[in-house]
Amino acid sequence: MRRNLLFFLMLVLCLSTLAVSADFTDDFSDIDYAANGWNSELMFGKPDLDYIFPGRRMLSFRLPDYNTAIYMLNKNTLAEDSAVEVSFENVFSNNGEFGIVCRAQEDGWYELRIYLSGPEAGSYAVYRYETALREEGKNPFVCLHPTLNHIYTRSLKTGLNAKNTVKMLCEGDEIRIYINGNEMKPFRNSRFYAGEFQTGLSGFSVWTQGPRNDAEINVTSFRSIFETE
Repeated sequence: MRRNLLFFLMLVLCLSTLAVSADFTDDFSDIDYAANGWNSELMFGKPDLDYIFPGRRMLSFRLPDYNTAIYMLNKNTLAEDSAVEVSFENVFSNNGEFGIVCRAQEDGWYELRIYLSGPEAGSYAVYRYETALREEGKNPFVCLHPTLNHIYTRSLKTGLNAKNTVKMLCEGDEIRIYINGNEMKPFRNSRFYAGEFQTGLSGFSVWTQGPRNDAEINVTSFRSIFETE
């Protein structure tokens, strides 16, 4: 992760008194997304290109045909427990991914990754990002279900112009996943362990993987709430 995103996380956590944040929602009707608390960072890709295009009630992400990843975190979402829900549209992608982030802090975060196209289309995975591993030159993304690798589900819509609403509930030491209103239950207890990071920011990510793969993905709504609903 780029140094300025880590600095952003450190600054927000230092300046904020930890408490349950008020519910935060954004329909992206304001094209000045930074004014609503969003910080955008390029994890990898070419820094001299534009990737984010505000539109009418959406943020459009246009990623070129090489490895690219953009992270969006919001300073108004600091909390211990949160339910992060995002609606997005896969306009097109050759090998695109969409992620939801919770409890982002200097040491790392948790991330639900949705695979929209390519060989893993129609699947999801849950990761723990560890900054220490990155600093050691290792892969910082630790899969929380390594025996399954990718979890396929019929609840996820794929293909051109497919629209999905996904939710990641980070509560206590557990993570629960919902796709288009359906709770995912890949295990007997249907939950993932989330005990390393106890608080942080929420947000989302947009990815393309591999050469000759590009994508356009629209994000149409975001909300981070404390109530589990």
